Amino acid sequence: MLPDIPRVDNPYSFSELPEDSLRAAWSALRIHTLTWHPDADLDDQLRHWTLTGTGDHETAAMVTVPSRAVDAAHTLVRHGFAPLSVTAARLPGQGRDGRSTVKIRPLTAADLDVAVELNLEIVRYDGWFGLINARPSTADRLREHITELLGRAEPCAWLAEDGGEVVGLLYYDLPEHSDWIAGRTSVRPVAYLAVLGVREDSRGGGIGAALVDHAHELLDAAGVGVTLLHHCLPNPLSTPFWYSHGYRPLWTTWQRRPAR
Repeated sequence: MLPDIPRVDNPYSFSELPEDSLRAAWSALRIHTLTWHPDADLDDQLRHWTLTGTGDHETAAMVTVPSRAVDAAHTLVRHGFAPLSVTAARLPGQGRDGRSTVKIRPLTAADLDVAVELNLEIVRYDGWFGLINARPSTADRLREHITELLGRAEPCAWLAEDGGEVVGLLYYDLPEHSDWIAGRTSVRPVAYLAVLGVREDSRGGGIGAALVDHAHELLDAAGVGVTLLHHCLPNPLSTPFWYSHGYRPLWTTWQRRPAR
């Protein structure tokens, strides 16, 4: 499922994010990125990487490699990097659960407050593992993003209800909104499962599985060739969950934070 990986003249890049942007919730504010290629000498590249931000926790060095590139993993470990995020992929028909009967319904504008709170709970929990940051502006940015989802032509956000109370949230990007990640795979068309969250006091009862089953049924019926998602690798809840639902690791993002 991997795409062809082109060489780049300069594998090093740097970006800086505004602290009040939505993307700032998913990373450090200042990001050094090394673009991996299978024919490059990764050890040599890491040794000659010019980095800034000594001791600055808002500066990170990041390298994304195929999850099965064990030689690259060995090199990154020796340079003090940790694997934190995985891009996982699911092909149609994989990973159905089918055991839960919890009610699933589309998200509406009246659900905006509870959707934001559920989404923020996901961010806060993943924040324990070193990649994600709940910032002062994150709730506002999530509200804006979920509002944009509500305006899309096709429903793409869903809630789980238990006894009339909202206990879970899932939303995804259909292929027309997934161009930004489609280059990570050779399969087409690509959908992206952006968020799944279940209230802490409701976990373990199949609610997440019911939401994912619902999403997979819709995505398969829409002719999606592959569904991608990101999950936080050290998260003891998300990692086993996603692989039990048909996902397999495709790319792994390694980080050193501070960058030096």
